[in-house]
Amino acid sequence: MILRGSEGRLRAGWRLGLFVLAFLTLLLALNQLAEWLGAPWLTGAWPERWVFLVPLAAAGIASWFMMEGVEGKPLAALGLPVDRLLPSSFGRGALLGISLMGLVVLVMVVSGALSWAREPAVAGRAVGAILELSAFLAVAAFAEELLLRGYPLQVIAEALGGPASVLLTAVVFAGLHALNPHVSPLALVNIALAGILLGAALWRTMSLWFVTGVHFGWNWVMGVAADLPVSGVDDAVPGFSLDTPGIEAVLSGSSSLTGGSFGPEASWVVTAVTLAGIAWVLTRRRRGPALRVLALRPPAARRSPRRHRVREAS
Repeated sequence: MILRGSEGRLRAGWRLGLFVLAFLTLLLALNQLAEWLGAPWLTGAWPERWVFLVPLAAAGIASWFMMEGVEGKPLAALGLPVDRLLPSSFGRGALLGISLMGLVVLVMVVSGALSWAREPAVAGRAVGAILELSAFLAVAAFAEELLLRGYPLQVIAEALGGPASVLLTAVVFAGLHALNPHVSPLALVNIALAGILLGAALWRTMSLWFVTGVHFGWNWVMGVAADLPVSGVDDAVPGFSLDTPGIEAVLSGSSSLTGGSFGPEASWVVTAVTLAGIAWVLTRRRRGPALRVLALRPPAARRSPRRHRVREAS
């Protein structure tokens, strides 16, 4: 069995398998360590939603190991440069995610399918709860992006090309939500489309910070601004309360418009908006920051130099 390619490296499939093995091993080890140390997110002293810190750490360490130890490249080559552009990259991505999901919420409001009722809340506690919920959504988004559209997408693109890497990671992205509460076939289709949007955004910007921002902004509008379920998770799910203090979302009308208990991602409105978002992203050109990441020669750039020609935006 041939494990190495013509350049002496492990073939892409084996490197992807090594990443998955490293991630799962680290995930198990870190969970065991956290339990042994009595980590508050596992013992109940903190909300259970902070368990995303463990997969984030496992994905981060596995990514660093594969890039530094196996690829001989800096972690920045995955689209994670730590520089002065980091906040603006994340912010611009968040703005796109907020705009897209904000449009969905606007359609629901204008159609009469969504309104809000006031509920009692203590101002200081409400601010703290909103900040905590926002932090959770940011951690969850980064963990999922690093796990799917970080090293795995790069290696799949090296072997099969960019479009295949986007499609395959989008399918896995949907699969990870298949057991969420109240999931439906349309919800899985929409989450796969969201995965395509995120994958396309990565190829246009070469910034995992930007893509994490899109993911965060998308979920933040649902879970914080609109007090709606995020992928089936809401205040009715034990340990994962996403309730925004002070407001209560009131849904009416067809679930095909509102998404029902799963949230907007199970509605046809999200289908239309996500398709429009994909079309918009695909019309964008790569700019200077993307070219600087490509200059680090990430794994996907090895497939064929001719397939990665880029032009500076005029």
